[in-house]
Amino acid sequence: MSNDFTMQLKLIHGFSNKTRYNILHVLKNGEQNVTDLLEKVGGSQSNISQHLACLRDCGLIEKRMEGKYYYYSIATPKIIQLMDVLDETILDFEWTGESIECKHHMV
Repeated sequence: MSNDFTMQLKLIHGFSNKTRYNILHVLKNGEQNVTDLLEKVGGSQSNISQHLACLRDCGLIEKRMEGKYYYYSIATPKIIQLMDVLDETILDFEWTGESIECKHHMV
């Protein structure tokens, strides 16, 4: 096993954007198409589609076609487990206001 962490960082990249993380939270409740995601996440269709492409490239979601629509779902239950661990872990921190954002790395 390589120690360059490329695959781990690719996975983390999928989690590293608010819109993508919001999409993942919506998909935790089951398969959705782009129209459903637009209603629940907001934004434009092209923006959502770009984030879906990134999530697929990072291995976090899958898509299937039914009729003329694509449906998206979380690729493996382990992704939901990772999200649950992240949600539980933040409860251990005492972040307030300014300390939430990493001014050096986050946009």
